[in-house]
Amino acid sequence: MTILRAAADPAHPEGGHAIVLLQGVTAPPADPRFRILREGWAKGTLGPDGWQVGDALLSPDRVEPSPQGVRLYLGPRVVDWLEAGPVLFALPSAGVQAALFWPDVPPLHGGSGHSIAEPSRAPPPPRPLLPAKDPEATIAVAAPSPEPPPLRAAPPPVSASRGNSALPWALLLLLLAIGAGGAWWWQSGREAPQIAQAPAPTLPPVRPQQAAQPPATLDGLTVPEVIERAPSPAAIATEAARRFDAGRYDDALLLWEAAARAGHAPAITRLAGLYDPVGFAPGRPFRDPDPRQAARHYRDAVAAGDAAAAEPRARLRRWLDDRAQEGDRNAPLTIEDFWP
Repeated sequence: MTILRAAADPAHPEGGHAIVLLQGVTAPPADPRFRILREGWAKGTLGPDGWQVGDALLSPDRVEPSPQGVRLYLGPRVVDWLEAGPVLFALPSAGVQAALFWPDVPPLHGGSGHSIAEPSRAPPPPRPLLPAKDPEATIAVAAPSPEPPPLRAAPPPVSASRGNSALPWALLLLLLAIGAGGAWWWQSGREAPQIAQAPAPTLPPVRPQQAAQPPATLDGLTVPEVIERAPSPAAIATEAARRFDAGRYDDALLLWEAAARAGHAPAITRLAGLYDPVGFAPGRPFRDPDPRQAARHYRDAVAAGDAAAAEPRARLRRWLDDRAQEGDRNAPLTIEDFWP
């Protein structure tokens, strides 16, 4: 008897990978292709491009024997299409067909079971590291200006010799008067000596370092550059909304995810809206809604304090209740997991 077990691949904590253990199968089958079916759906067979109507066989990434049985390693091409819940697993070459409860494995490419409508662009090449110091930001300090030379004092007036003189006192006084007048004329006729002033040094303008302030606009930057240079998670979320309105849905998804990881509650609500089946818009950026991911994000947004998430969360709960009454077996599981 073959027992089927599935679990997330511990070698890939980022998600998108799982292991299916076939207990009771002793050797890897010659043809490891398998089927995954879900009951009650018009598109009930999982194919290479998602759920479809016609039959399809899928190939595992690799097959390995183990003491417990045979292990099938599945990658994002299969795992990202599956939600937690019961499925029918078949391995025709080994004669295996049994129910399998699929675990809650985080998707790798943005949504459980729902690929992005357009392929994402290749990541930009790494930018060169900035130098540790910007030579243009160094302030040149000029040497202090030399002190002006001291003024030379005017030569002291020539004093009359105290030696004996044969001139009479009247002639001596006349000579002193003439000498004083000449000295006054000579001093007044000369210009005052000019002090040579060194021109004040002109300092180069101080330019801030590159990382001192964020760029004036985030438009034109790649997604990693926006995440690196935005001043806050709110700024990342604002740029995500701008790019979403401009039709750049893949960029918006990645930016909202980055803001949500940083704890920005409104970004978590916007992520939930991308998956919400109520009012879902195909191709923005997903081809199909994902009620489970929407429920997860609405719950986290409410827990993070965004009051705006309460109303769409309640609306999604009503939608799930209706689906459960119609016989959708995944709807009650989603309600059980994400509502108290």
